[in-house]
Amino acid sequence: MSRPSPDLVVCGQVVTAAMGRTLERAGAVAIAAGRVVAAGTRDEVLALAGPATRVHEAGPAAVIPGIHDFHVHLVGLARSRAGVALDDAADAGEIAARLRARLTELPGDAWLTGRGWNEAQLAAGVGPLAEAVGDRPAYLSSHDGHSAWASPAALRAGSVRAETPDPDGGRIERDAAGRPTGILRETALDLVDRVVPRPRGAALEPHLRAVLDELSAFGITGATEAGDYTAENGVGPDAALGDSYTALAGLADLLDGRLRLSIGISVDALAAAEERGLRTGLSLPGRRTLRFGWAKEYADGALGSGTAALFEPANCGERDAGILRVDAEEFDQLFVASRRSGIALAVHAIGDRAAATVLDAVERAGPRPARLVADRIEHAQLVRPSDRPRFAALGVTASVQPIHAAADRDLVERCWAGRQDAAFAWRALADAGALLAAGSDAPVEAVDPWLGMFAAVHRRLPTDARGDWRAGQAIGAAEALSAYTLGPATALGTGDEGHLRPGATADLAVLDVPVDALLAAGDALAGARSVLTVVDGVVVHEA
Repeated sequence: MSRPSPDLVVCGQVVTAAMGRTLERAGAVAIAAGRVVAAGTRDEVLALAGPATRVHEAGPAAVIPGIHDFHVHLVGLARSRAGVALDDAADAGEIAARLRARLTELPGDAWLTGRGWNEAQLAAGVGPLAEAVGDRPAYLSSHDGHSAWASPAALRAGSVRAETPDPDGGRIERDAAGRPTGILRETALDLVDRVVPRPRGAALEPHLRAVLDELSAFGITGATEAGDYTAENGVGPDAALGDSYTALAGLADLLDGRLRLSIGISVDALAAAEERGLRTGLSLPGRRTLRFGWAKEYADGALGSGTAALFEPANCGERDAGILRVDAEEFDQLFVASRRSGIALAVHAIGDRAAATVLDAVERAGPRPARLVADRIEHAQLVRPSDRPRFAALGVTASVQPIHAAADRDLVERCWAGRQDAAFAWRALADAGALLAAGSDAPVEAVDPWLGMFAAVHRRLPTDARGDWRAGQAIGAAEALSAYTLGPATALGTGDEGHLRPGATADLAVLDVPVDALLAAGDALAGARSVLTVVDGVVVHEA
């Protein structure tokens, strides 16, 4: 009996798989019922086409497995479109001007929200911000998301007063008289964040739809939602699973089939997820491309906020060793719960002390059950040489965001003096056998994966004329493509994703540049876009 004709044949410079430094190539792929059914020469694959088969001739363009953003805050990215963008503001005065402008557009009782400020912008103080918003509740997240500024009215809404103690794992910044300045660090964010109104459902849908269109235009076919700080702010019957999970589950009809999405939770929701029978990698009921992800924990803070947990104090800011948010006993309890439930952990660890603490906990936890996918260390921005081989030895995925190195190079030089060559050490991690799975951390940084790949190769942005930064820790373009395709699939334990061999899920992107341009890693790499994006065999974007 003859097999049915494929629904779609794509001819071009097909990369069937990016295997580390090696690219597997073909001249065409055939797709039927959401799967790759053939890959070979153009003539071999075209011979399978029937009258109803759509044939897309990509010419000299690269055809690649779909990009998977392995660490993205999808809900945060959608909501950021409704707030004030502050990343490029010159100083507190310009931030204040933007806040005043946005206030003219809001109802009198609406919260003012935004994100993107950094410590340098507010170095002279937050007075201009407080003056600009007056008695309006305002909440502005920092660039790295590990600090926030809350206006006096927002502090009152969160019951933050002079006598309010610092929570475990957090800090309320205070003036000389002991009064809160509005700057909140790490777990102290939760005091106010929990009362900030959040768009969801119909209010969130247009923003999320715009984000999906943007992802498709970049050739992103998969994503892993990074999860929340806490399990608070969820709604509906699954409220115990937290804000991001319930926001995305509430818009599942929009997401399903548009994006192969893993939806994570906070570790605070781990017990609730276990009660519901959820497990990392398991498809959500009745959904084709949505599944349950990892439980997120925060071992420390961030470089920009000065809260990354270090073995030696930083050379800038408060010149301390940061904040370690979880101790050994708490980690041991978490790993017991993780192994019992089949829900793997994704642990944020920026500093070297945080990374070592997580690896120690994984080692104490013992062998991972066969049914459980690999745990992850998120960011791994500073890792001691002695800890690098432990990623492979313990089966821990290095979830990295290359664009952070480009954005944070000046902070590293200023704050981690003497340790710069150990920062963002992807080459050393890869050479030690670690699995690299790459993402963006959007909206902290741009969601554009091509900027991320450029940064993986050059450790700078294309607009940075200073030259490549500490290039000894760079990886090649083929390795970068692997980290954005096969790396996430391997981390998920899904042998049918991240490549375009026969039997694979039909997730692919036809780019506007040839393979040679990608490998050359010049400006063409940074500016690459998709002209045809396919998820589960269905065209979701066509330029």
